[in-house]
Amino acid sequence: MDLRRLIVLARAWLPLAVLCAVLAGVAGFVVSSFEQPVYEARTRLIVGQALSAANPDYSQLLVAQNLSATYAVVAETSSILEAAGSRLSPPLSPGAVASRVRVDAPRDSTFLYISAQDTDPARAAAIANAVAAQLIAASPSIQGREAAFQGSIDEDLVATQALIERTQARADALIAVTNPSAEQEADLQALEDRLASLRSTYTTLLSFSSGSATNLLTVLDPAVPPTTPVSPRVLFNTLLAAALGLLVIVGVAFVAEQLDDRIRDPDAVQDVAGVSTLGTIARMTSGRGRKEFYQLAGLLFPRSSFAEAYRTLRTNIEFASLDTPVRTLLVTSSTPGEGKTVTAANLAIVFAQSGRTVILVDADLRKPGIDSIFDVPNTRGLTDLLRHQSISVEAVAIATEQDNLRVVTTGPLPPNPAELLGSKRMRTVVQRLEQAADLVIFDSPPLLAVTDAAVMGSYLDGTLFVIDAAKGRRRLVRMGREALARSGAKTLGAVLNRVPAVTRFGYGGYYGHVAETPAATVVDLVADRGAASVDPPAPVADVQVPRAARARSSASRSRSTPRS
Repeated sequence: MDLRRLIVLARAWLPLAVLCAVLAGVAGFVVSSFEQPVYEARTRLIVGQALSAANPDYSQLLVAQNLSATYAVVAETSSILEAAGSRLSPPLSPGAVASRVRVDAPRDSTFLYISAQDTDPARAAAIANAVAAQLIAASPSIQGREAAFQGSIDEDLVATQALIERTQARADALIAVTNPSAEQEADLQALEDRLASLRSTYTTLLSFSSGSATNLLTVLDPAVPPTTPVSPRVLFNTLLAAALGLLVIVGVAFVAEQLDDRIRDPDAVQDVAGVSTLGTIARMTSGRGRKEFYQLAGLLFPRSSFAEAYRTLRTNIEFASLDTPVRTLLVTSSTPGEGKTVTAANLAIVFAQSGRTVILVDADLRKPGIDSIFDVPNTRGLTDLLRHQSISVEAVAIATEQDNLRVVTTGPLPPNPAELLGSKRMRTVVQRLEQAADLVIFDSPPLLAVTDAAVMGSYLDGTLFVIDAAKGRRRLVRMGREALARSGAKTLGAVLNRVPAVTRFGYGGYYGHVAETPAATVVDLVADRGAASVDPPAPVADVQVPRAARARSSASRSRSTPRS
C-alpha cells in the first residue's frame, strides 16, 4: 500500500476514528470516576546485616540476596497469611489477605517489599505491617532452629558482654596503679588472661547469634496509611481508553482495507485487468427523480470537471489507436450498473464536439438505455437494420442536440440477441454504419451477464472496458477481462468510473463544476412548476438542454399561461 493510498484511507476513516476515540475516552472517564478508590501501603524490610556490618562479607551478601527471594515465597504461604489475618481487626481470611497483598524481592538486592491494597488506607497499612511482623516471627525457623535455643544464645551473649565489661574495669584499675605490688601484677595478668578467654567465648556465641545471621529480617520502613489512592487513575484511564478506541478503529480500517476487493485506483486496474487506465470519471451527484439526460455532462455542462474527464478519455483513446485508427468502438463492463451506457453517451458527445461525425448505437438488445438517456423514441433501430437490408442508416439514425452526433436505438427487442450480434448480417450492418460516420460507438450488455459483448468485441476495432470504482470487484473484473481476451477482442484500455472525490486523479479541482447546478435548476423549475410569463434565463452560454426537455418546458408554460 503506497503513501497516496494511506492518505486516502486516513482521510476516509478519520471522522470515525476521532468519534470512537472521543467516545472511548468519555466512557473511560465515566467508569473511572465512579470506581471506588483503592489505597496501597508498603512495608520495606532488609535481609541480613550488610548495612550495619563494619566489614561486610561478600558471601553473606550473596546469601542474603538469595534469601530475599525465599522470604518472598514464604510471605505468601497460607500459614503466614492466616496468622497475619488473625491479627487484624476485624480478622481476614487467608484468601482475603492474599488478594490484597503483593510481595516483591528485587533481583540482586537484599530488600523485601510487602505491599497491601484496600479501600481503607488504615487497613491497607495494617495488613502490610501484619504480614511483615508474621514473616519476621517465622524467620528463625527458616534454618531449622528452635526459638528457645536462639533465646538462650542471646542471653549468653548479654551475660558474657557484661562479664567482659566488669573484668575490663578491674584490669583498668590495676593498670592505673603507679607502683603495683607483685600481687597486683599477678592479678592483672590473671585478668588479662580471663579477658582473652571471655572475648573468645563471645566471638563463638556471636557466630550463632541471630544478630549476625544472614537470614535476619529487619523492618526498615513500616507501612503508614496512604493519603492518595493508587486507583482509579482517571486521566490515565481516559487517555488509555481513547488510545484503545483509536487502535480499534485503525485495526478495523486495516482489516476492511484488506478485505475490500474493490478497484479504487489506476494501479489496481493495471494489476487486475492488465490494461492501462485511459480515464477516471468522478461520481456524478444527481437528485432523486432527476431525468437521465442530466448525466450527459459533455452536452449540458461542457465546462465542468466531468466533461473535461471525458475529453481526456477521448484524447487517450486517440493516442491508444495511433497506428490503427479506431472506426468502431465497443463500450462494455463486467457487470450491470457500472456506468457503461453513460460513458458511451458522453464519449460520443465529446468525439462529436471534436468535429468527427459519430453514431452511437445501442447494441444492448436485452436492456436498452440509449433511448432513455437521450429521451428519444425506440420504435426503429438496430434490429430493423438487421432484418431489412433495404432500410438505410439515415432512416433509423436520430439526430441529437449535439452537432455531428446521431443515435441508433435497439428497435424491437429480438428473442435471440447473441445470434443476431454474432451473425454475418451484423458485420454487414457495422460496415454500413462505418460508411455513414467517422466513428461508431456501440453500447453493449455486460460481459459476465451474456456473451453479446464478447462476440461483438471479436470483430470491432477496439473495446473500452468500464470499471465502477465503488462496485467493481477484482474477481469479476478479472473474469470480464478474460472473456474479452478469449474472444480475441482488442482492448484499448479501461475507464475507472464513479471515483470518489478524495481519490480523483487529474485536474478536476482545477476545472470545478461550472454551470452544473444552474442548468439543472432552470430546467427542473420550468418543467415542474411552469413560468407564467417569464422565460428562464440561460445561466451559461454554452449549456444546452435536449430538445425533449425544451419541448416539455414549452408545454408546461403554455398550460400555465391563462387564456386571453
